[in-house]
Amino acid sequence: MIKVENIIKRFGSLEVLHGVSMEVRKSEIVSLVGASGAGKTTLLQIAGTLLRADEGRVLIGGVDTLGMNDAELSKFRCQHIGFVFQFHHLLAEFTALENVVLPQLIAGVKRRDAVKRATELLEMVSMSHRASHKPAALSGGEQQRIAIARALANSPSVVLADEPTGNLDTVTRGEIQQLFFDLREQTGQTFLIVTHDEALAQMSDRKVEMSDGRIIC
Repeated sequence: MIKVENIIKRFGSLEVLHGVSMEVRKSEIVSLVGASGAGKTTLLQIAGTLLRADEGRVLIGGVDTLGMNDAELSKFRCQHIGFVFQFHHLLAEFTALENVVLPQLIAGVKRRDAVKRATELLEMVSMSHRASHKPAALSGGEQQRIAIARALANSPSVVLADEPTGNLDTVTRGEIQQLFFDLREQTGQTFLIVTHDEALAQMSDRKVEMSDGRIIC
């Protein structure tokens, strides 16, 4: 479902990824681990087409994104890729429901259908009772659950998560860890997760370790 081939990425004269290749199969949950500065987030951003590689290819669901322009990539991301970040990035002026509705409206979904889908997703992540609350009134764990619902809003083929449990307390961290696996069973999505959370890495179907811009195991 996700395939990166011989990825090289440079920032100025500094090469941070050195010919990285990896594959994540459909409905698989893979954790990407390694020390800070190993290149994990850079690889995740390239896999999600947020960042362009200097060399190499990225295929999502068999589609080669290499030749797409910025507009085509934006549309492709909206339709096929969901993102979850450590600090949630919910829009502060919108309610939980509106945060999950918005990406669907951007994708051209009718508002009535978007609200219905958002309501179902909030129920799925046990946040329907907080639908009318804005992020400032929500705990970190509640915000992350809503961010996960938002990532699923357009039924993406893959979900990419960057330290999704890194800013949470121990109990909430365990709940979010389990939520990924529950959602995989319900929705069949593919997950690639950058994490320092060893418990989450151990739960995953597979753990891929990076060091100094290379995959070492």
